[in-house]
Amino acid sequence: MDYNTNIKITFSIFGCSFDPNDFTLLLGIVPTNIWVEGELIPNNKKNKKREESAWEYSVHSSTVYFEEVSDKLVAVFKEKMSLVDNYINEINHLTIKFDIVLEIIEEQGIVLYFNKSFLNMVNELNAEIEVDTYILKSE
Repeated sequence: MDYNTNIKITFSIFGCSFDPNDFTLLLGIVPTNIWVEGELIPNNKKNKKREESAWEYSVHSSTVYFEEVSDKLVAVFKEKMSLVDNYINEINHLTIKFDIVLEIIEEQGIVLYFNKSFLNMVNELNAEIEVDTYILKSE
């Protein structure tokens, strides 16, 4: 099986008393995923319910350069940052997070460069960053 090095960034906003559908209408950006507090979690044998609402937008690419992927994300939200920032300030107790997933082919490097445009976005939103790394073994 052939594997490619992949980088994915998911921009997430989540919290209680938050309507992700309203946020979608405000931004005019179709999310990759949303869920609403109280919904049943799919494929969960214990019938657990979501404890908070969330809005997610993901971009990904088969590349070793993080900057290529982060530039795509920044381009989507560049003209919407004031809307996002105002919304976050109006709705208390929201968490903003960038989840970065690195799927790296065994023995291949990756360039994890955070340029100013990405860091400015993270800073402006007072966001958190989480990085998950997976090494794909070639067989």
